[in-house]
Amino acid sequence: SSGYFLGAAMLLILPWIQSLHQTRGDSQDAATTYAESYEDATVKVNWVTGDYAARLSTALLSGGGVDVFENNGIAVDQAQQGRYADLTDIMEPVKDQFNEASLGPVTIDGKIWGIPMILDPQHFYYRKSLFEKAGIEPPTTFDDLVAAATELTTPDQKGLFLGNNYDASSWAMVWAAGGSPMNEAKDAVGYNTPGYAEGLGSIQQMIKDDVLLTGAPSDWADPAAFAAGLAAITWGGCWALPALEGALDDIGVFPHPAVGSDGRQVAFMGSWNEQVAGNSEKTDAATAFAKWLWVDQTDHQTDWALSYGFHIPPITAVADQAEALKEGNGLEIATMAKDMGVTGPPEYTGDIGTPRDDAISNILKNGADPAEELAKAEEASNRAIGS
Repeated sequence: SSGYFLGAAMLLILPWIQSLHQTRGDSQDAATTYAESYEDATVKVNWVTGDYAARLSTALLSGGGVDVFENNGIAVDQAQQGRYADLTDIMEPVKDQFNEASLGPVTIDGKIWGIPMILDPQHFYYRKSLFEKAGIEPPTTFDDLVAAATELTTPDQKGLFLGNNYDASSWAMVWAAGGSPMNEAKDAVGYNTPGYAEGLGSIQQMIKDDVLLTGAPSDWADPAAFAAGLAAITWGGCWALPALEGALDDIGVFPHPAVGSDGRQVAFMGSWNEQVAGNSEKTDAATAFAKWLWVDQTDHQTDWALSYGFHIPPITAVADQAEALKEGNGLEIATMAKDMGVTGPPEYTGDIGTPRDDAISNILKNGADPAEELAKAEEASNRAIGS
């Protein structure tokens, strides 16, 4: 991972997912341009490479001169310990301008700790020509997806790529199956639904039927396997769109289909967010800069999201005006993000999520019973919440 410091010590980070599709030099140039165009303070840029997460954690703990930083995971304990500045005052008046789902990952107990910078919807890519030849419509239910993948499997091409461990879409499936990571009160998990067990069982069946691609040279986040024609459908992220459209002329997209009778179509969104260090000696100036860049400067927001990769600006009006999002697959992805985007809450920590992760692995790798595994995972996750 890599990033850059701004100001005497203002820190931002180039997302790893974005760095797949742009050069570090381009990003550095962009950061410098943004910094130099700010008139209310002198902003110094110093690029950071290596283990960004560790460097950031150390800086926030020690008060090591960090004023502004980018983060893709708001930690509840760090907010409670004062390592983040509370940005509610600047975000409350404008939060209705942001994609609603984008605010979930930066909100804890009604307080907003970050400004969403980019959104990365995840969804399915498919080959339109193969669908048209077979008379298949883009699936809206998981049963339809299974049927399409099965029909499009040939000796030379698998029907569907869900990652080499078969689990690439299993997080989005939580919502698509009528659940959520946690309940509204945040005192219990909500992923264990009948639909989730049903959907995971369907993946098990596709594994048995040899419908799913596995052993690909690169995993699902890299579009190479799909671009090489190894599967007719793949789970992927919006960041892959430029590479796929450059390699193939028949790319289409659709959201995660509804799973089970209580399911719904969804697009899971990763995000990166601007934050201000709680121990900064320049909190007011840093907050003003963060607001200027990620709320007020719509040109910079569009530039950062779409000039060096493909991402969705979190401010709805900015996304609506971006040329790359006005037609074709760009419009389809932006519409998914706006109409059916979902994101996980910061309260869903690693300790809470590990039992689910282990259950998914046991279900998909070892053929364990989905309902039994999810029930055990739910109990363990809830114990972690109460511990």
